[in-house]
Amino acid sequence: MVVCNLNCPSCPLAYICIPLAIGAAIAFKRYKGKLQKRRFASQLGFLFISNAAFIFGATGLIYTYFYCWESPFALMACPIGVIEHAFADRTWYLLPYLIGFIAFVSIIFGRAACGWACPIGFLQDIVKGRKVEKRKEIDKKLRMMKYPILIAIPIASYITRALAYTDICPIGGLTATLPHLAIDPYGYTFTFFFYPKMINVAGFFILIAFITRGWCRHLCPVGAMMAQFNKVSVLQIKFYEEECIKCYRCAAVCPMQINMPYENQSGECIRCGKCIDACPKNALEFKFTWQ
Repeated sequence: MVVCNLNCPSCPLAYICIPLAIGAAIAFKRYKGKLQKRRFASQLGFLFISNAAFIFGATGLIYTYFYCWESPFALMACPIGVIEHAFADRTWYLLPYLIGFIAFVSIIFGRAACGWACPIGFLQDIVKGRKVEKRKEIDKKLRMMKYPILIAIPIASYITRALAYTDICPIGGLTATLPHLAIDPYGYTFTFFFYPKMINVAGFFILIAFITRGWCRHLCPVGAMMAQFNKVSVLQIKFYEEECIKCYRCAAVCPMQINMPYENQSGECIRCGKCIDACPKNALEFKFTWQ
């Protein structure tokens, strides 16, 4: 159990939490519109939940987003880590649980976890990044990279009988390796993969600084898993074309740079709702299709 003594200068966690809190406070100004204010509250809440093991302990559930279960205060299991363990340890019973859990959530919400829950998505919203105005076609082709990565993870884990992706994962480096070092620098065991992982962490920050939601677009294997459900999910972004005045403000604010409003069922859509808040004619709205 971790007990806060309010002595922030001597607390290693403060050096992680305080900059994030300051960044979030600054980023809050960018969340314009009712839906975006709610999304900010949701992202902040899931950030806390993701690191609440010191209160609740491990749950046995799986994150429906990318977050390393080796993080010091991780509450649930990383979906990619579950895949790796299933293939490296030949524990095949993990796969139906993983697929069923991710499918259940995604069939209802599509890829909304990327926009409303994922702490890594939250970090990208804080960093903001730049929109890709040039070479858009190349950007669209590079979005396919996350699918070969997803396919390669179980193959590599099966062949090596190791957590092949975890060894070099930038998200694991960010949410697990660095916090472990901050909390217990003398107790951390350095391996051969430490420096490659740190290089990937640096690359992650360069990517998200230069491309808005660059990790989500191009490299996230969890996003690749969930993207398949966007067209059939219960939650959809409904487009009322008769109300549309073709101002394309929705496309201008889209962090994934989807061709809105016409690609409202795209697998790249993270259901952030920015397009809905930006529309001056209410031509877009969230709608549960069972209604």
